[in-house]
Amino acid sequence: MYTPGPSVAELAAFGYTPEDVEETVEIVPSVWPSFAVFSSLATQWRVGTGGATGLDYNVLPWVFQMHGVEDAAACLADIQIMENAALIAMSKVA
Repeated sequence: MYTPGPSVAELAAFGYTPEDVEETVEIVPSVWPSFAVFSSLATQWRVGTGGATGLDYNVLPWVFQMHGVEDAAACLADIQIMENAALIAMSKVA
């Protein structure tokens, strides 16, 4: 699932340098299933005039089923933590 980060040329196209990108991301094994669900939601961001506002939770039952999630409440709690962190990171870029 993980691939090396973007090249220097790819970063430069958006005005970034390698120093702007954190490359080390560690996923705790116990939340890997939640991370897989979160990753599946990459195209499900709700966006307003100020940018992303959160994920569209309407698709969660289907995505939980697709990933074989047994504890939907725990998975949702994990996703909400990742969603909040992503919103903070996106707001810093804007």
